[in-house]
Amino acid sequence: MNKLKLLLLLFILPFSIYTQSLTDILNITADNYIGTARFQAMGGAFGALGGDLSAININPAGSAVYNNNEFGITFSNNEKNTKSSYFSNILSNQNRRFSVNQAGGVWVFKNFGEGNLNKISFGINAQTNSSYYDKINVEGINNSSSIDIFFLNNSNGLMVSDLSLGNDSVNYVYRFLGENYGYPAQQAFLAFQGYIIEWDEINNTFFSLASYQNGVNQEHQKNSKGYNNKYNLNFSVNFKEDFFFGINLNIHEVYIENNLYHFETNFDENSAVKSILYEDRLLTIGDGFSLQLGAIKKFNNFRVGFSYQSPTWYTLYDETSQYLETNTVDIDGNYYTDIIDPRVVNLYPEYNIKSPSSITLSSALVLGNFGLISLDLESKDYSKTKVKPKGDFLNLNNEISKELQNTLNISIGSEFKLNKLSLRAGYNSIESPYKNLVDNSSSISFGFGYELGSTIINFSHKSLEQNSRYQLFDSGLVDKASLELNNSISTISLIFKF
Repeated sequence: MNKLKLLLLLFILPFSIYTQSLTDILNITADNYIGTARFQAMGGAFGALGGDLSAININPAGSAVYNNNEFGITFSNNEKNTKSSYFSNILSNQNRRFSVNQAGGVWVFKNFGEGNLNKISFGINAQTNSSYYDKINVEGINNSSSIDIFFLNNSNGLMVSDLSLGNDSVNYVYRFLGENYGYPAQQAFLAFQGYIIEWDEINNTFFSLASYQNGVNQEHQKNSKGYNNKYNLNFSVNFKEDFFFGINLNIHEVYIENNLYHFETNFDENSAVKSILYEDRLLTIGDGFSLQLGAIKKFNNFRVGFSYQSPTWYTLYDETSQYLETNTVDIDGNYYTDIIDPRVVNLYPEYNIKSPSSITLSSALVLGNFGLISLDLESKDYSKTKVKPKGDFLNLNNEISKELQNTLNISIGSEFKLNKLSLRAGYNSIESPYKNLVDNSSSISFGFGYELGSTIINFSHKSLEQNSRYQLFDSGLVDKASLELNNSISTISLIFKF
């Protein structure tokens, strides 16, 4: 068994095969707004209300409700507690993050004479559409499958000559396979050079050198960070005092980094493979564009709203890097440690995602100076998501159409006023985008606000619970861990009227 030399060169390579999975696409296209404290406290049910900087993100007509100029900034503390269950083994972890998640302003222009036009408003707002800071820890003894099946599946269609070094370096062959055969061939190459799989000359196929009849211990960790930020450029008008119309032009900014760590030990005594350490880093960067149209109509104390969110057209690119380390033993009882570290950054071509459009119907009952109750219903069909170039993403687009569905999300909010003090509460019901998985989520929220002249201080606390299933790999090792998420978000907003 030859030792592999580590080279210190770093290659930046163009690739033609992509790495995104269905889960990755959903992370980008799903909305998990973190807005102003008032918005959070009332469950985001602002489609028929307006008058809040984050409400612009639901219905652009909401800025025309303002009577004064306003600037606001929001700070949040996001705490996630995740409990995983994998083959009856339970792990818990906690992740905290403090951030500025919203900032923006609205400028109101009035006094247009005695015509039908009462007000014109311009708004600029930036806020977090989705936050990707998370950590998943999974550990258990698997009696049926190992990461070796993942590598074997990726070796289909390849010959031993494709994965051999010859007189070339690890870097060169890894790069060559990526450029000519794509991501699967690179995985098979790592496994072959790490002596996880071997060539069967009789059947002309690869087989695994790992044995785990008594089960293999698996430790799996996924660390994620990043954001999907949304920047609104807003324009709205107020006609005849009771009709409001608005439009948003939106810019989206995406940064997602996923670091995967997978470690296996406790193979059978007669197994040639004793341990496997696999690391994979995926970085996704890009931007997008969308627009929104919305209207609000007042009927005395009752209001109704309608808003349309266009698809978001994203342009993205990915970078990946990988590392494999194995401990093996030969038939003579000699132990080896093999490190396959190509030190190659795989740079993939740009690709496009078209997220589904959505429609929000809203209503609200305003109880004079006493308070209000509001309701939003949002419909969004995730099966309409498209990834391009179509030829490169044919299987993924088919999976999206087959596995995803239309969702109906419900938001309810309330506010009660006691002079300068406002008390608020809200509820969200979020339907799963998956057809065959029951991983719906719900959240409750509360908060308060206090007026200090032209300054308002708002606070909110939101608790979200969700049960879901996490699949370790997209092929081979497809066992799923049960995840129980408890997410608490506390926000403070400072609002300045001028």
